[in-house]
Amino acid sequence: MDARKPGPDNPAMQHQRIASAAAMLADPSRAAMVIALMDGRSRSAKKLALDAGVTPQTASAHLKKLVAARILVWQGSGRSKYFSIAGSDVAQAVEALSELGADARGALPAAAREIRFARCCYDHLAGRLGVCVTERLMQPGDGILANLGIDVVALESSRRPLFRCCTDWTERRPHIAGALGAVLLRHYLEQRWLVPVEDSRKLIVTPRGREMFARLLGVEDAIFATD
Repeated sequence: MDARKPGPDNPAMQHQRIASAAAMLADPSRAAMVIALMDGRSRSAKKLALDAGVTPQTASAHLKKLVAARILVWQGSGRSKYFSIAGSDVAQAVEALSELGADARGALPAAAREIRFARCCYDHLAGRLGVCVTERLMQPGDGILANLGIDVVALESSRRPLFRCCTDWTERRPHIAGALGAVLLRHYLEQRWLVPVEDSRKLIVTPRGREMFARLLGVEDAIFATD
């Protein structure tokens, strides 16, 4: 393809798209609003303004840009607009950028330490617990998914990829994303192994969850001492 002609595979166009997306998230206020939505839930413009520490007018201007850049989407009508991440691919990209922006010495900001043990990464489990579960599931021949009542064959027939490794930006190791990651997190929440913290990505492990993660997934009890 002629590099002078526009097209989805044109190198110049690819560079432009990368630069445009990076510019969107280079602004601290816009980045704060996007990070606040990484638990997969939607939030109002007013709530996102509070998350970013800006006025509603400023938040509105930022949100328009993020929607135009296809980083966020919104639902509702009139003033009742609720915003969310545009898709799992966007969430994966944000996690990757977060990893690149981590302190080279491995230090984490206070806000990251608060959610380090267990948190939502869009619609799957992240953090130290998410990485630990992933490493356990990667061991062959244990039948863990069957014991959890998860129908892998049914998941394979969905449009979404069954399994995807998402690099955890606090642990710098992979955790499970994709259709399997989503159904696992849904199971943990429905069974009350984990409970979400309101207006946060943080997840709390319940006493039942601690027992079941150890019994069914082989998570060592010692890991919970770091929660």
